[in-house]
Amino acid sequence: MSYLQNKSEILSESAKFLHDKNFYPAVAHGAYYSCYQLLRHIWIYSMKKTEMELVSEERSSTKGSHGYLINQVISYIAKTGKKDCATHAREINSKISQLKILRTDADYNNSEFNSSKSSNSLYLSAEIIPVLKIY
Repeated sequence: MSYLQNKSEILSESAKFLHDKNFYPAVAHGAYYSCYQLLRHIWIYSMKKTEMELVSEERSSTKGSHGYLINQVISYIAKTGKKDCATHAREINSKISQLKILRTDADYNNSEFNSSKSSNSLYLSAEIIPVLKIY
């Protein structure tokens, strides 16, 4: 198991724990980053690229660091030829976008982040993680 996979598992479990303790705004952060760590894992171990390549390519991207990685990994998944890869790519794209919005809301917006939003964050990450683990 890579350190990124380990971090992903820790963040996922932390998000569940925080939700159970009613610390809802912190849930979206852990739920999102549990997925983001797996995206980085795919970049390095499946796509065979380096962290330095990611940093360099992110800097020249207009999509921002997270958007760039998400788009690159989704494109990679869609082209793997694995069973249901095109469907997986579409699902990840939709769900990670929703999760990113929730994380941004929880981290930055002057609005309530309640149990429902927290639960949705957990749901989305629970849908994304098993698919990312295929790749």
